[in-house]
Parts: sequence; C-alpha cells; structure tokens
Amino acid sequence: MITCLGLSPALDVTYGVGALVVGGIHRPQWTLALPGGKSLNVARAVRALGGEARAIAPLGGRRGAGIADALAADGVELVVVPTREETRMCVSVVDAATGEITEIYEHPRELPDASWHGVADAVEGVGSGWLAVSGSVPAARAAALGELLADAEARGVRLALDLRGEALAETLARTRPALVKINRAEAEETVGPGPLASLAAGLRARGAAVAVVTDGASGSLGADASGAWRVTSPPAGSYTVGAGDSFLAGLLLAIDSGRPLPEALRAAAAVAAANTLRPGAAVWDAGQLPRLADGLRVEPAPGASRA
Repeated sequence: MITCLGLSPALDVTYGVGALVVGGIHRPQWTLALPGGKSLNVARAVRALGGEARAIAPLGGRRGAGIADALAADGVELVVVPTREETRMCVSVVDAATGEITEIYEHPRELPDASWHGVADAVEGVGSGWLAVSGSVPAARAAALGELLADAEARGVRLALDLRGEALAETLARTRPALVKINRAEAEETVGPGPLASLAAGLRARGAAVAVVTDGASGSLGADASGAWRVTSPPAGSYTVGAGDSFLAGLLLAIDSGRPLPEALRAAAAVAAANTLRPGAAVWDAGQLPRLADGLRVEPAPGASRA
C-alpha cells in the first residue's frame, strides 16, 4: 500500500482553447476536471498503474466533496480530513496554436488546528508500507510535519518525499527517508547549485537512501548506495502538468517490487512521458508504456561518486 499525504489538494481544471488571447473571451473546445494537488496526482497514478493507493487529504466544501467522489470512482482509498474552507481550484489553459500551457493556481489553504490534528491522527494510523508526502506545506506546519514523519518512520513506515524549502529541510533534519524525489530547482534550494549528480549526492548526504533529481525535458538522475544513473529520453508530449507526480508513482511501484534503481528510473520516466501525451495528470494510454520505455537511455552518471 502506498499512502499519499498532501496538505494542499485541489480541483484541477484544464481548458483547451484554439488560441489564448490576453483580454479575450474564450470558449473551451474541451474541459477536464480531476482531483489534483501533487499528492492526489500520485495516488491516482499509482492506481492507474495497478497499485494500491490511499490518500490523506484535507477537503472542504462542494469541491472537496466532488474530489472525494472522483477518487472513490478511481479506486483510491481516501481518508478525508474535514476543513471549513472550500478546497482550492487550479486552472490550466492549453493553447492549441502554440502548445503552451498557462497555469492559474489558487494559493494553498492554511490549515486550522483542528484540521492539522485530523491530519496527524490519520498519519498516526499508517503503520506500514510507503508514505509519500508531496506538495505545498504551510510554513507554520513544517516543523510539526517533520516530527510527525519521524514518528511514522520509527514505526517502520518508508518515507518518500517530494517537498521543498522549509518542509523538506525540517523533515531531512529528523528522518532518513527511503526516497527523495525533487526537481533541480528544489534540490538547489536545499543543497546549493550544481550538476544533477552533485545535487543527488547532497541529498544522500542529508539522509536520503535514494535521491532522484528531475530536470524537465532534460531527464533525471537517480543515486543510491550502489551508484548513480542518468536518464534521457526523446521528446514526448506537451502536457507536462502532473508528469513529475506520475514519475514518482512509477518510481515507487518499481522500487517496491524490488527492481534495481536503473530499472525503476526507466519505468518512472516512461510513465512521466506517457503523462505528457494527454491532458490531465495521471491520464495515459498504458499500452504506450513499453514503447516509451524502449526509447529511454539509462546510463551510469559520469563523475558520480558512491556513498
């Protein structure tokens, strides 16, 4: 079981328009609405890949109720933490003429004490398996989140982190996560600028057993105790929203099945590439995964040191 925790869920709405004109009126050619926020994207991607997923999410209002219904329809087990505020909405507009995506994201909601205690109670009920933690964390909850995750780790829960800034720093100070998967900008915030191999090594030096740093269309690099590997791939599609979350889902399932890191990175990158071929996070044609995996290059990272 992979439990996905996020403090900033959203209703993700994507509009497809012929051409985006600032100040103009647009009538979408198509619309897609999905449960979103990074953690819910991961949970839905895990289910789409055939894994078991549980989500812990603070949800409120009509949007929150709709998200809960949609997750149930996707087969995601859900622990709802009730909140007073309406769950936020994030909007993406796809310009068919240019392929560009314009994103308008509401700020994450602050968590009142009652909701935070509900999150803590739900996490305390996780006694085994993976706990994947991703998305924005209110600054006021960063230290408490680190303590909560340290307690989970002490119970034998395997931590997978896709966090940034203070939340990542506080958690790394208290835990030795089984996996950290973040992008280049987030890694540089934590360990300072440098090539991907140095960033991954820096994350491992801070306690991550496996460190993976993604770099958009340039690929990714993963490192563990046995070495480091660089992943590159030919260009795929333009629908990048949720690709990193799909990558994490594929990576977790591959690692959980016992596959070595190079193979897990290949599987994860293929899932991320499939995500870019269709609008909407964790939406893909599973039949394309073998072809996409075959097009990837996974090679030992030059200059990477073992630790």
